[in-house]
Amino acid sequence: MRTVLLRLHLIVVLLFTGLPLPLHAAEGDYGIGVKRITFVDPSRTIKAGAGFAGSPDRRLDVIVWYPAAAKPGAAVDDAPPAQRGPWPLVIYSHGTFGQPDNATHLVFQLVRHGYVVAAPTYPMTSSAAFTRITAPVISDAYNQPKDISFVIDRLLADPFFAPAIDKARIGTTGHSLGAVTSYFASFGLQTRDPRIVATAPIAAGDPVTTALAGDMGWWGTGHAAVSVPTLFLTAEKDVFARTTGRPHAAFTRIEPPKYDLLIKGGVHVWFHDGDEQLADNRNPDCLFFDKWMPNVRMPGCEERVPLIGPARQQEITRVAVLTFFDAYLKQDRAALERLRRLDREFPETTLLRGD
Repeated sequence: MRTVLLRLHLIVVLLFTGLPLPLHAAEGDYGIGVKRITFVDPSRTIKAGAGFAGSPDRRLDVIVWYPAAAKPGAAVDDAPPAQRGPWPLVIYSHGTFGQPDNATHLVFQLVRHGYVVAAPTYPMTSSAAFTRITAPVISDAYNQPKDISFVIDRLLADPFFAPAIDKARIGTTGHSLGAVTSYFASFGLQTRDPRIVATAPIAAGDPVTTALAGDMGWWGTGHAAVSVPTLFLTAEKDVFARTTGRPHAAFTRIEPPKYDLLIKGGVHVWFHDGDEQLADNRNPDCLFFDKWMPNVRMPGCEERVPLIGPARQQEITRVAVLTFFDAYLKQDRAALERLRRLDREFPETTLLRGD
């Protein structure tokens, strides 16, 4: 009863101050439905590599989570959608050799607050792909912004999802290589999709430096000087980002509105699901380099410094991404004001703004 009265009071205040009602005033308690769909693009191929023989068409397996007419809690397969749509669509992109469902802490937060989230399994960079690749083929990353556009096309034409999606409110997010993919889907002159109206790259480093140094196929891609609201989520102790150029380079390059939220003591791997912590405050990012590059001394792996911890880093990530999308996909003025002071709400962060 107290919650209901508080909501009514908020609505009355907004009405009498002349401010717009937030579109998610009654949200935050949706159930979560999930569907697994396969889309095939006959106009594009998949080249052979890493144990895969190649394909004359491009298959994309996609997990889609959506607000459902189900009890809040775990995701329910094929649940009927809730009735208060249509909702914004967010495309989530996994990182190198990652999986589409490796950031459910973030995805579920978005869905509970009224978002449809679709996560493609990129066929040559995911360990969960039908191609069963033995290693990621990162040169195929050039195709991933096109995959995002194709998935948007197919979802907007799908009888189940089309009524649930607001085609004027589409955003992207992703981790690591998925963040680089999201960046080029908005700012690559030849690869951008103008339907994307907000993007939140997570642990992207400088996507341009990453793409060029890693031979990801984006050589010759121009920069589109367009205004797409952007939130970069970065971590102070991200060992991967330290190898990808100057800090905040991408933030400097793009047009406003733009934000860069740096999590002090944060690391690369704690943005997605997982809570691995090493003894003596050793950075868990270094496990990757221990395995694959044992003779290389990576900057940051020699440090033994206090880290923020996975639970707190993931909490900040959820709040920041939800607040950003509420501000720019739902045009929620209160969320915009909260976004602009997240560094005061979370003293473990610093915030760069370009309004």
